Amino acid sequence: MLAAKMNHSELCRYLLHRGAAVNTRDQKGRTALMVACENGSVETVEALIHGGARVGLIDAMGRDAAHYGAATGNALIQHYLQEAAQRHSWASEEQSPDLSSQASSSRQSLCKEKINSPRKRKAPQPPTSHPNQGDREAYEEIVRLRQERTQFLQKIRGLEQLQDQQKQEQLEIQNGSLPILEKQLEDLQNQLAETANEKENLKKELEVLRSRLSLCEYEKENTSYDIETLQDEEGELLEFPATSELLSKKTLNASTEELLATLQGQIESLTQKNKKLMEKIQVLEKDEKEQSEADTSGDFIPVILYDSLRSEFEKLKGQQLEAQELLESLESNGTDGSPRKLISAEAYEQLKDDYEKQIAALKEALEKISLPDDQMIRENRAMERKADSEPEGKSKFNPVTREELEQLMNELNETQEKYQAALVEVKILEDQIELGILSMEEKEAEESSRIELETVKATLHQTREELKERDQKMKNLEGLLRVQEERGAQNCSTEAYEEVKATLGASLDAMSQEKEVLLKRCTSVETELRELRASLEEERHEMLEGRSSVSQALQEETTKLREQLKAMTKQHEEVKAHVEELREGRKKLEEELQVTKERLASQFVPRVDHEDVVEKLKATLSEAEERLLEMKEKYTSTQTELTELQKTTEMYRRESVPLAEHARAKEALEGTLWELKAKAKLLEQELKAKAQEAFHLQVQLDEVRQGAVSTEAHEQLRATLQAEIEALKAKLSDLGSKHEQTCTEVFQVQREALFMKSEKHAAEAQLAAAEKQLQSLRAESERLQELHSHIEHSAKLVKEKDKKITDLSKEVFKLKEALKDLSELSSGASPKGIFLPKVESELDVAAFQRTIKDLEQQLIESERRHSNIISLYRGHLLYAIQVGCPGLHS
Repeated sequence: MLAAKMNHSELCRYLLHRGAAVNTRDQKGRTALMVACENGSVETVEALIHGGARVGLIDAMGRDAAHYGAATGNALIQHYLQEAAQRHSWASEEQSPDLSSQASSSRQSLCKEKINSPRKRKAPQPPTSHPNQGDREAYEEIVRLRQERTQFLQKIRGLEQLQDQQKQEQLEIQNGSLPILEKQLEDLQNQLAETANEKENLKKELEVLRSRLSLCEYEKENTSYDIETLQDEEGELLEFPATSELLSKKTLNASTEELLATLQGQIESLTQKNKKLMEKIQVLEKDEKEQSEADTSGDFIPVILYDSLRSEFEKLKGQQLEAQELLESLESNGTDGSPRKLISAEAYEQLKDDYEKQIAALKEALEKISLPDDQMIRENRAMERKADSEPEGKSKFNPVTREELEQLMNELNETQEKYQAALVEVKILEDQIELGILSMEEKEAEESSRIELETVKATLHQTREELKERDQKMKNLEGLLRVQEERGAQNCSTEAYEEVKATLGASLDAMSQEKEVLLKRCTSVETELRELRASLEEERHEMLEGRSSVSQALQEETTKLREQLKAMTKQHEEVKAHVEELREGRKKLEEELQVTKERLASQFVPRVDHEDVVEKLKATLSEAEERLLEMKEKYTSTQTELTELQKTTEMYRRESVPLAEHARAKEALEGTLWELKAKAKLLEQELKAKAQEAFHLQVQLDEVRQGAVSTEAHEQLRATLQAEIEALKAKLSDLGSKHEQTCTEVFQVQREALFMKSEKHAAEAQLAAAEKQLQSLRAESERLQELHSHIEHSAKLVKEKDKKITDLSKEVFKLKEALKDLSELSSGASPKGIFLPKVESELDVAAFQRTIKDLEQQLIESERRHSNIISLYRGHLLYAIQVGCPGLHS
């Protein structure tokens, strides 16, 4: 009705394809056809008539669709209404439902006539016979197409009905399953609430039982106190002269001792029972703890164990914090041995630099004397030939010295790396020793440290041997220099000699300056060692005086030593920079040597001057050797001092207690002090309470003495006391039975808690299964929605196919009319003028045949697509039914 009022023909067609009722009425009794005729919408009227709208229906006013069409005055609407009325009359006369569909597709039959007639007419034939045959064939094809269309529409409607049924079933399933699941969830929630309530009740019962136990203990204490008071009173009463005549001490003592023995036995049995029960409770709590730890989920923790677990967690936290503080304190505490070793390493590096510089100076001198000149190439070649003829020549000797020097440099670098690695290891060991990590009990660590120390000693021994080898190589180089000087003295000129002398003097001055600097540094190192000795002695005194301030002193010393380390590293870097500068100077000297070689060709030096220079060089070399010996002696002395210091540190370490043990002992002593103080306070409080009790007893005794008690009163008191004792015994037996009952109840409650726990797990499993079912149902609903969208798409395709069929029927009708016109023209024309229309008609027929072929191909493609869509829909539907059936049964 709304689509008709809005004149929306496409929407009307879509609704009719979806199975909407065409002849529905509004409040006034009007149908959609009447509303469309009143609005004058031709397309909507046509769509409604094709959809099966009845023309003869009447509204509340007695008007039909023809009345509304005549009121608008639209001729097309009236024509459609008349055709629909005629079809209805034909259908009622022939009583066949197929004729209405054939009448609606009359235009399609005309189109099919023209499609089929030109196919068979390949040659010109008489025009009278073709229309009848083509009409019949086209009519048969149209009937077949209409039947197929009706079958497809029926299939689509059946599929839509199945889809609607499945949707309704899904909705019913969802509406039925969701309440069931909600009920299950509510039941599970109620069960959880009940379990929580039961847990709270059990907790309350346990608290009540604990309060009862405390009351029992309190009553025991009171009974013991009453018994002691009775003993005191009986002893004091027996001392009176009035009671000594009436009662004998033996009888009283025997009766009281028996009562006391029985009561004490009962009290001890009850205490043992209480202990056993407490042990059982502890065992049960441990079992519950183990079960809670064994649970993988970790969601369920008994309420009873929550407080104990919390306290244990806090204890563990405190232990972790204490361990972290200890580690930080150990890391903050510095070491004393590392800087000492680093200082010795610096001294060793300085000595090594001295040796390297001396080797470099000797090498430069060799290169200046031995390398050939560019200007004297011929003379040098002659000298080389002579040298080749001799057994040991000059040209063969020089490259050997270079290779040896390179080997020496490589060995120096290797020894430096080994020595530094050994120093690092020694530093690590000393750190570990001074921090107290290596204890006397750990023998394996001591053995490893000894092995590492032995390796360090071996490396030091190797370095010493390498130094000796270098000294020998230095001596060999000096001998080579002397030989070369003797050979080149005859060929040297004065200017070259002076230049060489000047360069050598400059290099010697530089060497002497560097050695002075190194000596200063050695003296500074010795002073630092002395300061370290003094600091060690002060530390020893401080350790003996008081170990409380050890940690602070160690921290300060570590900071100082770290600063010294930084300073020494800076000095090391400076020395490295100085070595690089010396290397650059060496390069410059090599360049100068090359310049001097060029001048050595024509000028010569006298032999006397050359000998003077050689003597001076020997003197300087002897001085350098003496200084080297002094440096070696200082190095050995420093090493001996370091070994002595290491021994003293080991002695101190053995004699002294580690900081961690000292701190532990201190903490233990402090704890014991606090405990003793607390005990002293408790004892003072107990003394005060006993003093008050003694005062009250003294007052009671005074009152008793003032009022003399007779034997009858004493007997009455004794009878009353015995009755009270019997009552107390009965109470004790009742309490024991009640205690046993409470124990059994506690065990039952714990069993019920475990049972509820298992029920909770089962309920959670049911919840998970229900959630899985919900997810599967949701997935099925999504699949069905996708199928619904596919069905809608197929309906749209069918609609498009219907449109194409109507368009084709219209075109066929037009072609049929054009053929009729052509046949009439061909029959009325003369035989001479027949030829031209035949040619034109043949051209038209060929064009029509092409169009018909294209249309047939389009129809075949549309049918193929439709069949693919239907097969796909069937496959999806079968899959949905197969998947949905187990969910429905479940």
